[in-house]
Amino acid sequence: MPPVIDDAVRVRVIRALLDMKSKELAERIGVSAVTITYWERGTAVPRGDHRRELESLCREHRITFLPSGMPVPFDDCLQFKEKKNG
Repeated sequence: MPPVIDDAVRVRVIRALLDMKSKELAERIGVSAVTITYWERGTAVPRGDHRRELESLCREHRITFLPSGMPVPFDDCLQFKEKKNG
């Protein structure tokens, strides 16, 4: 089983998939760009409202993560479920 990714990698992946600069993501989440840097370095983790904002952003852009931590576009998950159930 592949290793589960941590919050630092997850934040970097979200930002990369959305093609956002740290400052843009920070403004969207309601934190400073420095906080995004701390999250991406693993020196801090998103908590509470900020974690929920990240989750909301993922839902909005149809990004989901497999249990292993790998990101998968939401539409791909739906197609997999349809094939599995079909």
